[in-house]
Amino acid sequence: MKKFILAATVALCGFIAGCMSEEPSISCGRDWNPTARVVVDTTSEFDLADQMIVQFKYGRNFDFAKLKTAFYEGTLANKGKEIWSREIPVTDKMDSYTLQGKSKHGGLMTARELSRQKQPGSVVVEFSADGNVIAQKEITLVKTR
Repeated sequence: MKKFILAATVALCGFIAGCMSEEPSISCGRDWNPTARVVVDTTSEFDLADQMIVQFKYGRNFDFAKLKTAFYEGTLANKGKEIWSREIPVTDKMDSYTLQGKSKHGGLMTARELSRQKQPGSVVVEFSADGNVIAQKEITLVKTR
């Protein structure tokens, strides 16, 4: 009976741990906290002139060798043509990937530069591996300045 209870307890703990793993997600924001390695000031709406940082969190260590990042015109419901994409080599020691770049004008890339859009509208950020979409997020670009 003790072996059965021990086996059931181990199985239940494994099930609970599996259920508690974080789902893949995308966070977008205007600022980066290098100490905590997280995007702060998260939002889904950016002025074209705002800094923009995109972070993909997998919830566990990557179980693939390449991660594809892509930006598309349109919305999640009506995804348009691909604006740009890039495949990034990753390792099984990673559980997140942060997309940020240096602007030509100093500082981090703006929403206009990172999304390669000149006009306000919606874009979709997509992360995929081995031909399967892992996470998508719709971002609205506005012009207020």
